[in-house]
Amino acid sequence: MGFFSSKSSKKNTISNEEQVSKPVKEKTTVAPAIIDMVRTPTHNVSTIKEHFKVNAEIEGKGSLIVGGQFEGNVKLDDTLFIEKGARFSGTVHSKSVKISGDFEGEIHATMVEVTKSGRLNGAINANKTHLGGFVNGIIKSIDSIEISSSGIVDTQECKSKQIKIIGSVEGRVIASELLEVTSGGSVKGDIITKGIRTEQGGSIIGNIQTYDESIHSQKNSINNNNSATLDPEVAKLIDIDPNDIKKYAKKDDEKGIKRIPADKK
Repeated sequence: MGFFSSKSSKKNTISNEEQVSKPVKEKTTVAPAIIDMVRTPTHNVSTIKEHFKVNAEIEGKGSLIVGGQFEGNVKLDDTLFIEKGARFSGTVHSKSVKISGDFEGEIHATMVEVTKSGRLNGAINANKTHLGGFVNGIIKSIDSIEISSSGIVDTQECKSKQIKIIGSVEGRVIASELLEVTSGGSVKGDIITKGIRTEQGGSIIGNIQTYDESIHSQKNSINNNNSATLDPEVAKLIDIDPNDIKKYAKKDDEKGIKRIPADKK
């Protein structure tokens, strides 16, 4: 799709009169790997460059990089990348979405990543989601949601099979399999989960309920009064062609998941 142009030593004896010192190699600290779940597109890419303001409906095969301002709806079979400093407003249907700029609207994708510089106000419907920036909205992700140390999430509802919190989340959190809060992570609000794991230094403040599919299987609807009930199944949350999801979705490994006993409800 074409759119726009785009000092410690050890002595070894050499003779009775001569010795030399062999320096010990200094230990090097390996920096932690940077999360890059969604790669920046490199092939079949169209670009809306900085300083451009575009209002349009775009559909095509390939990827789109937004470096300026865009308003409208986008449907792609590959990646939408919103650069740092760029602004996007609209609805997206795409294989993957990476946000380093400002996004307002709704996303339907298999993978969504909001980087440290990214800001999202709206809704995410995805298969896997990584949040490293500021997010205000509703997040529904079939397989997993991870909030990194730089992630700040203010949510009306954050829902997935497995949720890992290294940063901070405030709002309604639903994990149908496992909620993990690591050291330094914090969650505040109404929490519904089948399994929970916390590290020393992690913080959980709020009401905790056990996720029970037989109870929490009624249809969820979020209306203008901000009231909400639960969806039938987390695995049915995404609003995208099921045939497309099957191409990328993987079953979760349930090993190591801690359950909340019935007598602890």
